[in-house]
Amino acid sequence: MMKLTVDYKEIWKNQEIDSRTLTTRDKVSNLGFANCYIGRIGASNAKMFQIEVSENISMDRNYLKRFHGVEIRVLNLNDKKNITIILSDNDLMDVFILFLEDLTYALESIKLESDIPHIINEKVSYWGKLFARVNGVLLSKERQRGLYGELSFLNALLSQSSDYKNCIDSWTGPEGTNQDFSNNLKAVEVKTSKATKPSVNIASELQLDWTRLESLYLYVFHLDILNNGGHTLCELIKEIKQKLLKFNDILSFFEKKLDIIGVPVGDEKYYDDFGFILRSQQAYKLSDGFPALTIENINNVAIHNVKYQIDLTACEPFEVDYENVIKEMI
Repeated sequence: MMKLTVDYKEIWKNQEIDSRTLTTRDKVSNLGFANCYIGRIGASNAKMFQIEVSENISMDRNYLKRFHGVEIRVLNLNDKKNITIILSDNDLMDVFILFLEDLTYALESIKLESDIPHIINEKVSYWGKLFARVNGVLLSKERQRGLYGELSFLNALLSQSSDYKNCIDSWTGPEGTNQDFSNNLKAVEVKTSKATKPSVNIASELQLDWTRLESLYLYVFHLDILNNGGHTLCELIKEIKQKLLKFNDILSFFEKKLDIIGVPVGDEKYYDDFGFILRSQQAYKLSDGFPALTIENINNVAIHNVKYQIDLTACEPFEVDYENVIKEMI
């Protein structure tokens, strides 16, 4: 099968010259069951691609998505449904064109008009991750590992407590607090470490400053990363959402915190490329002698924004039962 060849950029350029502030579209092909149009929305200069189908073709509401500069709508025109894919971020034009080329190629081989919405949804799900990467909105591998650690601790709290709201409340890291979890004057800083490298990165001089708290724990997950295996961040987020499914307000609160971190609702599906294997977990209670910086031992208010590493082998005298840490934070 030959791929439909369309010079999208040239068509959009000509439309901009000819129509200026008007919305316009031009027919570019007939893909078996569907007429296809390329258009431009005059006021915003957004680009669009429309697939015209019969009015009786149903479109699942879940297929009407907005993702990283792209939106899908259904518009009724001339007794037809127009499945409209809109690009609002012109910086993504090149990847949008690749997406359209892949979509039109797939549409050429369909046997039933009713298959069109499913094909569109399938391609959107596949290309959504690439749009996110190009747009720079996906978390880096290191940030994913860190979030996996925080959510693993949160999941442990939810598994041992019936007060789900308090558990989500205690996850204060997304609000920019010094520690990832806090409950009154008790706090936990969660870190992840590669199983072969027993050290952790500390982000500031306040992160492990225990002197103003009743208790502060360093909780470490030792993880291996596996491509196409292990337990993914996507799976972990879904597990937590499943626990909260019957509590709409609490679920919404959790989703807002994920959004603050950079994982909007629905974006968890993009975090399934690699997974984690938990090798071990350890907890340490900070007190006098623990190898960490505090405001007191820096003793100079002019020194700030300090980042450093801790060798965990030096922390062994401060190790405590990690299960008791979870119980204390409930």
